[in-house]
Amino acid sequence: MKQRRFIHITGIVQGVGFRPFVYQLAIRHQLAGSVINDSEGVKVDVQGDVDQLDEFISELTLQAPPLSRIDQVAVWPRPLHHVTSFAIEQSKGRSLTSVCLSPDQGICEDCRADIADPTSRYYRYPFTNCTHCGPRYTIVEALPYDRAVTGMRTFSLCQPCQQAYQNPLDRRYHAQPISCDHCGPRVRYVSGSGEVLAHKASAIAMAARTLRQGGIIAIKGLGGFHLACDASNSDAVARLRQIKRRQRKPFAVMVANGDAAKQLVSGEAEEWDILQSQASPIVLMQKKVQMEKEAAPQSSLAANIAPGVPYLGVMLPYTPLHVLLFEHLDRAIVLTSANGSGMPMATEFAEVSDQLGDLVDGVLDHNRPIVQPCDDSVVHFAGGKCRVMRMARGYAPYSQPDNGSVRPILAMGAQQKAAIGLSLAQQWILSPYVGDIDDIDTQHRYLAVIRHFESLYQVEPEQIVCDRHPGYVSTQYAIERQQQASPAMSLHQVQHHHAHILAVMAEHKIKQTVLGFAFDGTGWGDDGTVWGGEVLLSSPRHFKQVFHLRPFRLLGGEQAIKSPARIVFAMLLECYTLSEIKAMGLAVFKAWSESKMDNLFKLWQSGNSSPYTSSMGRLIDAWAGLLGLVDSVDYEGECGLLLEQAALAATGSVAMEFQLAETNMIDWQPLLDNALSLLAAAPSGLSSGTQPDTWSLLVSFLSRGLLEAIAHNIKTVAVSFPTYPVVLSGGVFQNRVLLDLVYQQLSELTNSIYCGETIPVNDGGIAAGQLWYATHQPEKGLSGSSALHI
Repeated sequence: MKQRRFIHITGIVQGVGFRPFVYQLAIRHQLAGSVINDSEGVKVDVQGDVDQLDEFISELTLQAPPLSRIDQVAVWPRPLHHVTSFAIEQSKGRSLTSVCLSPDQGICEDCRADIADPTSRYYRYPFTNCTHCGPRYTIVEALPYDRAVTGMRTFSLCQPCQQAYQNPLDRRYHAQPISCDHCGPRVRYVSGSGEVLAHKASAIAMAARTLRQGGIIAIKGLGGFHLACDASNSDAVARLRQIKRRQRKPFAVMVANGDAAKQLVSGEAEEWDILQSQASPIVLMQKKVQMEKEAAPQSSLAANIAPGVPYLGVMLPYTPLHVLLFEHLDRAIVLTSANGSGMPMATEFAEVSDQLGDLVDGVLDHNRPIVQPCDDSVVHFAGGKCRVMRMARGYAPYSQPDNGSVRPILAMGAQQKAAIGLSLAQQWILSPYVGDIDDIDTQHRYLAVIRHFESLYQVEPEQIVCDRHPGYVSTQYAIERQQQASPAMSLHQVQHHHAHILAVMAEHKIKQTVLGFAFDGTGWGDDGTVWGGEVLLSSPRHFKQVFHLRPFRLLGGEQAIKSPARIVFAMLLECYTLSEIKAMGLAVFKAWSESKMDNLFKLWQSGNSSPYTSSMGRLIDAWAGLLGLVDSVDYEGECGLLLEQAALAATGSVAMEFQLAETNMIDWQPLLDNALSLLAAAPSGLSSGTQPDTWSLLVSFLSRGLLEAIAHNIKTVAVSFPTYPVVLSGGVFQNRVLLDLVYQQLSELTNSIYCGETIPVNDGGIAAGQLWYATHQPEKGLSGSSALHI
């Protein structure tokens, strides 16, 4: 008996080979009909023997292409009609866009084999791709995803590529970036002064030669330009640091393959899996001890690559261009975004030339346009799982089905690590990482991302949601847009740390009330202080602060974030008199004159430009300063990384505890008093050079002791709320030693534990939390997150 079915499939089903998969499946089951892409997803009109039809529908989900993600399969019966074959119809646009956009993907094994095969048309072609790999988000201009609305539209296909593109049995069927050496983009090598020196294979060979000779080059990748140098050449790395104005912040490296990576780092099986996955992120793995000088170059790294920190960011070649470059290299290379200090990642040769000029020795350029910039994703292993720290290439755009809203909502994210969110009727979407929107150029890019997503999904938001911080550019833009909107647009403002908790709830689809620990650097607090060490009972609509870290002043505001000694001094002033502090003779103040200490004391008394903060991140900064691990901060998170390095060296710890005060404060003074007693009794190794091993041992014990105290405090609080799931969010939980300790401590309890996995726990996830808030408000909503009534 024959029947007819109409099938609507939503999810990541465009640009991943879904239509040829449907075509081949229909032919195998001897079915007739058609399949089409439109901006609502993939639609199949199919008829045939009812048993074959049922198997076809079942296999749609069971055997779907590897890069696809099926969110929903809706099936309706239709009356039989006259059709004798199965066809793939031309894509169509519609007014409602619900399709999910696939992230860019690293080169697949089949394409890798093609570029290595002398008999293949794609032999050594640096832009080889198929429906299973290659650019997606970075080239798309509109949906549905077709070549005519990508950056590839200006490249006319040669006859063999056209045949592959039109053949449903070919894996390059409707691979929108398809091209070959005869019809596609081409690579060139340009000198630092702008002279074109070589094309095609000669360009790649010349770029590699410059790297081997100690030069610095820019390389155009999938989502932007990178700067590269020989990772074993300390002089080249030092020069790169001067160009980037990056004194100590670690660089990531690219190596030829997993075997080369194993010379440099060690890790868990899950870390090796994610390193070699098609997403191809930067994976932060445990550094190995520096190899001997006579070791091969690829197993030796310059000491100034990632100084003083326990981890090294490693990635593998993820485009054919990178694969071909490594045919000429026997060593790791540094790969970092090509931009001047404070500027967004460059996507055009002209930007590299303007920003960097003759600071680089060459540019490996190509003429495939980058429609949307996209940085490299960063992942690490903590709390027993791989967790994304920067969500970009390979992971973003990120989308979730069935949690959207009837009225389109735009989420603005935060100021640092900005990303935006968009909620539609059938899904919500999180953009790739944009960056810190402190400078005008990154702000322009941030606004361009908003316009791009609104254009892609053909929406004009009816609601907008942002942070409460009045100084955030994202907040200011939201208010300005709401005021200019016609008809009126509703505005929600969500407390920063509530949004942190909500981001984890959004990823795990949690709607019940949770016990949330929001530990980060700084965020606008509801009481006029700077929050960052908050324990919140949180629902999607409300929150109640149940504990917070004991506040201390940030002496000089931003200056304190750069100088941990100021935070130490402010904390001491909460507990001791100025004369008592001077009598301690702490090494952390060794560079201070007595007049400076007196002046800072007056600043502390007046409170001018010195807000109170309850930040756990700033407490960690102070601890690193107290232990002599850092004098001035070079990059965000440096203190935490150095503390982590010291904690990893510990063979034990010092037993320390926070005190939970009746005023709902998490009091750090018992930890500080304990540390001061131990430091006072210790030999003066830090200041005089005597007995450094003893001092290092104490520093490592105290470093681990603080992290253990934070983890134990989380457990202590969780014990008091046994019926609530525990949610961990905020940048502090990027510390893998801490997160491991928390999971160990909480494993003894009945509470479920959740932390960000694909959505970062840092400010990169704030937009997801804002969307989760807004989509759970009543239709007319509130103006901002408010108290939870228990």
